[in-house]
Amino acid sequence: MSKTNFWKNWDTTLKYPYLFLLLLAAAALLLGGYFYVEGNTAAYTWDKITDLQVVPVPVHEVTRLLEPFTLYADGYLVLEQFDVAPAIVQTWPAVVFISILGVCIAFYTAAISTMRQIPYFAGILLLMLFLASFNVDLLQVFGTEPSQAMLLVAIVLLAGLSYGFQAFWQHINFGFRVMAMLVVMLVLGVAIFSESGFAPSLTALHLVNYSSLATIIVTLLFLIWVSYENVNALLWINTQGKTPERRYSLWQFILIAGLYLANLLLLYLRHIGYLPADLIYVNGYAILLLSVVTGFWGMRQREAFYGKYFPFRPTGAVLYLLFATIAFLAIGYAFATANDSLTVLFHTLIIYTHLVYGAVFFLYLMLNFGKLIKERKAVYKVVYEPSMFTLFSFFLMSTVILAILIIRTQYSTYFQAKAGYYNYLGDLYAASDNPALARRFYEESDVYDINNVKANYSLASMARKASQRNEEIVYLKGAAGKRPNPKLYVRMANLYDEKQYFFEKLYVLHEGIDKFPESAELYNNMALHYMQTSVTDSVDYYFKLAEKYSADKEVIQSNRLAFYTRQALLEPARQLLTEAKDGNYKTLRSNAAALRQLLGIENKQGDAFAPDSLEMVEDFTLFYNQTLSRLNNGDTLQLKAIDRYLKSPGNQLFQEDLLYSKALVHHYNGRPKEARSIVENLALSATERSGYYYNALGIWMLEENNYRAAAHYFKEAKDHGYAQAYLSHGYALALAHQPEAAANALQEVAYTEIASAKEVADQLQAVLQQNVAQTIATATDAEKVKYLQTYLPQLTIQQVDALVNAVNEKELHRVALLSRIDYLMQQKKWRAANKAIKQTAPLLQPEGELRSKLNLQQLKLWNYTKNYDALVDRMENVYLTPLDKRYKLYFKASIAAAKGRDREAAEKYKQAVNILLYDEEVVIAAAHFFAKYTPDKMTAYEMLLDGITYNPYGAELHKAYALESLDKGLTSYAEQALATLQGLLSPAEYSTFIKQFESHRQAAEKKGDDWQL
Repeated sequence: MSKTNFWKNWDTTLKYPYLFLLLLAAAALLLGGYFYVEGNTAAYTWDKITDLQVVPVPVHEVTRLLEPFTLYADGYLVLEQFDVAPAIVQTWPAVVFISILGVCIAFYTAAISTMRQIPYFAGILLLMLFLASFNVDLLQVFGTEPSQAMLLVAIVLLAGLSYGFQAFWQHINFGFRVMAMLVVMLVLGVAIFSESGFAPSLTALHLVNYSSLATIIVTLLFLIWVSYENVNALLWINTQGKTPERRYSLWQFILIAGLYLANLLLLYLRHIGYLPADLIYVNGYAILLLSVVTGFWGMRQREAFYGKYFPFRPTGAVLYLLFATIAFLAIGYAFATANDSLTVLFHTLIIYTHLVYGAVFFLYLMLNFGKLIKERKAVYKVVYEPSMFTLFSFFLMSTVILAILIIRTQYSTYFQAKAGYYNYLGDLYAASDNPALARRFYEESDVYDINNVKANYSLASMARKASQRNEEIVYLKGAAGKRPNPKLYVRMANLYDEKQYFFEKLYVLHEGIDKFPESAELYNNMALHYMQTSVTDSVDYYFKLAEKYSADKEVIQSNRLAFYTRQALLEPARQLLTEAKDGNYKTLRSNAAALRQLLGIENKQGDAFAPDSLEMVEDFTLFYNQTLSRLNNGDTLQLKAIDRYLKSPGNQLFQEDLLYSKALVHHYNGRPKEARSIVENLALSATERSGYYYNALGIWMLEENNYRAAAHYFKEAKDHGYAQAYLSHGYALALAHQPEAAANALQEVAYTEIASAKEVADQLQAVLQQNVAQTIATATDAEKVKYLQTYLPQLTIQQVDALVNAVNEKELHRVALLSRIDYLMQQKKWRAANKAIKQTAPLLQPEGELRSKLNLQQLKLWNYTKNYDALVDRMENVYLTPLDKRYKLYFKASIAAAKGRDREAAEKYKQAVNILLYDEEVVIAAAHFFAKYTPDKMTAYEMLLDGITYNPYGAELHKAYALESLDKGLTSYAEQALATLQGLLSPAEYSTFIKQFESHRQAAEKKGDDWQL
């Protein structure tokens, strides 16, 4: 046994095939080990049930009349509950199995051809029986009717060629024999797989699953073969020393062998239920692995026993590896398919065979060689040369005891073998889309091994597919009662997901946790279950346990983050956000993006997430939440991805959200026309959310200072039942300098029954009902500012100054000063406005919205007064918010037009109108320029048309449009604009414009007459 590389001196025609077979056996062992660890996971895969939780996240906030108006969008939190996917039948393990098994059959037929005649015929008989177990006749290789022709062809080819080598061509070396047999197996394989009436993967599944009883028998024979090798190895360790002094005594051998056998006895007692299952034992498969390794070299030593039938080289060596390979394949395949009836069977057989044969072999050693061991002789050299208790007696006695053990357990091993076999047949027909036969075989399996997991979970999966909940629960309960595992409890608990089954689900999860206290999946689901209650401590407790035992902590962190966000637990949310900042799990990143948006934390810089498709919910939520968080950074790359997703028919579920996100990107990145068009269409089509979309349009109009348009959209939102729009409507009317209408609208806020909104509305309503003197005398500073901004156009300069000077609070005084500048500029009192700007500038912070507004007022003043040099010098240096920076294009266009750079001015004006379409001044200035620059084209008219379409309440726009329509000969459109102006202007203003309109009409008509002449 010390010479490990006994094949070193073999000739190459024998050595290389043997080494190849050795590698094949090692590969089968590795596959078996892999499936021992991962088989259950592969057969019953973890799945996740995704629960989308909508949480309003702030997109943008605008303050008007000292009141903040926030546009909220639906952010998405993703909660993931663990589930178990339905049972699936994987065919690739069968393909690997049958491929290796085919090579083993080729080696087997080559190996037995080296035997003597009688053992050869016994080997051929075993080959025939093994081939018959494949049930090739059912594959319809030779027609649609079952036929044994293919089996006969296989037997004739393999047995005939093998007999030729054994009887007539004995001079042919082993390597060529193996090659010949491999060629025959290849031909047979091609014939079977090409002519089979089923797909190749199903054909492989058929061959492997139908032959499973045969491979179980081969595995049992191999287990018997190596069952006593560990005791033999202990004997070698005890007696292999070169001198008696270096060998161990009899008592030492008895002690070490006794410990080994005692461990096997403990395994046996545990197996039959005499010992608790939670004690620590030696793994039965580890014992088998040791037996296989020791038997690998022990096979050569046993040649003294089997040498009269066949030699060790090559027959004995090859047969050992062949049986080992098939045993590894059979055990590994049972784990790969999660066939618990067979995995339990194999473990049972390992314990039974190793205990019985090992103990009897120990007796064999004591009876035959006890005295020699005591004398410290090298007994391992003569272990197969007994003097009293023969090897035949040893095998006979061991086999009888093994049979007694099996009978004592009421043939449970036989029934488990049958159950495992029927499970395989059930898998075959399930993969063949024949659920009726599959169910029949699974039920048959359940008869032989009651409540075995494989059959019951497969039947439960069928019940799930048929939406038979109660039947599925029955099968899962049975399986969990027989051989519990966390997946059974997770799936069973998920079937009690309705609120009326709260306590049933709680009981199942508690039972699962009691049996599997390190199951992260059970803890996670328990935490999610408690989220339905107000017991937040329990939720956090179970989430922390789940994270402690989870191999994928980011899944649990994602759920915890969603929980903290939903419960507004800001401190732990911030802490967890910091801990998970480098997480890559998409759901975690999605929830983190939503939380950052809520907290106003700037999102991490990096490439925007834009997957090829939105097949997974977490792909959509991450993309959508990130899009919301990137609205103000000037990034429009997301638009390409959004357009791609909208074109995909599979994204209909997300279409409304995608369209709205597209509108948001447009609006906050300088494309207001496209944004408003999308949202208006959504308001018309999404009837349940129309109020929300009209409210969003209203807030956008507030941002753009188009207060009449804002009031219109807020009114639409009110009419569609959007409660938050009631207060906004009143404020928009006040900002539009319609205090009476605003007061009436504010009275309606009481209908919403929102106490906070009603309080704010009452305060503003009280302000609006006062006069200037009362406001100055009794109102608070905030109320004075609100009164000033509401009544601004109607006040005299003295009243404005009095109100501004009456405001004492520093920040509010700054706001009042800016309002006075607005007043002076509206009155076109440029000198006074410039003086007011200089007085106000030192009082403001160097940055912020107020500073930006003041700087914009200064730039506009220079533009009005045509102080272009100052405009050029200061425009790039003053602080402006991103929204106010858009006006730089307008100023550059104005400068270019004044300097005579018409082409540059035309380009800048077009760009300015695209991003500032909401600003009357910009659109009118651009139209006036194009009316002079390209009078023969419709550019000016089209710009004004876009302007009144976007802002139908802009009186100055309608005036310019009416006059431009007259210039273009579009009299009917001009008259329509004139009719619209009647509702936008006061009678005095309208009367004044009528005169201008008629004068312009006459001039246009005269110009037309002159052109005709």
